[in-house]
Amino acid sequence: MLDRDEFTRWRSEADRALQSAQVQANAGLHNWACFAAEQAAQLAVKALLHGLGKAPWGHDLVRLGERVREIAKEGWSPGIDVHVRRLSRHYIPARYPDAHPSGPAAAHYGPEEADEAVADARRVLEAVDAVWARLEGAQTGA
Repeated sequence: MLDRDEFTRWRSEADRALQSAQVQANAGLHNWACFAAEQAAQLAVKALLHGLGKAPWGHDLVRLGERVREIAKEGWSPGIDVHVRRLSRHYIPARYPDAHPSGPAAAHYGPEEADEAVADARRVLEAVDAVWARLEGAQTGA
């Protein structure tokens, strides 16, 4: 049984995080745009897991994506894993100055990274939506 309310609750926050990532990218806050894009993907993947009644644990986007692949099987294409892996790299280094040998985190990010992260997050959100739609269709017989 799918939990549409829980899926929607988490998935709507993923949209807000993605919007935040785009705003921050446009403002030149590239490291924070990358982090917000990672958060958007993480929230979307967690939305799917919550909607399936598979309470997610932790913040490792790669592991969360693996759980989705295990559950959704053919609905989660291997190509999405590339986007998930790239986004997962922004979880800590985008925020913490001591994650880099020198300089603030912002010095290690530019518009290219921010644009790529936002695009990656969009792909993950689209994949989550496709899996959800397939599962809903299967449940209703559509």
